[in-house]
Amino acid sequence: MENKSLYIWLLMLAVPVSVLIAAQVDTDTAPSIGGGGYDLGPFVYSWLLIIFTALWSVCAFVVALLQKGRASSFRAFGLAGFGVLVFTVMMLFYGENLS
Repeated sequence: MENKSLYIWLLMLAVPVSVLIAAQVDTDTAPSIGGGGYDLGPFVYSWLLIIFTALWSVCAFVVALLQKGRASSFRAFGLAGFGVLVFTVMMLFYGENLS
C-alpha cells in the first residue's frame, strides 16, 4: 500500500464521516414545520455513521489480510485500527442517538 492509496483510504473515511457529523449539527432552535415535532435526523444519521465506520474498518482489515508485502500489510492494519478508533469515538459521542 503506497502513500497515495493510504491518503485515498483516509479520505474515503473522512469525507462521509464529516458529512454525517455535519448533518447532525442542529443550528435551528425553532420548532419544526409541519407538526409532529419529532426529528428522526439524529437517529438516522447516527446509524449511518456507525454502520459506515464499522464497514470501513472491516474493509480495511480484509485488505490488510490480503496484502502480500509486510509494510503494506502493516499500514493496512494501522488503517483498520484507526477505523476501530473512529468507530469507538463515534459510539461514545453518538451512541445515545441509536435508540
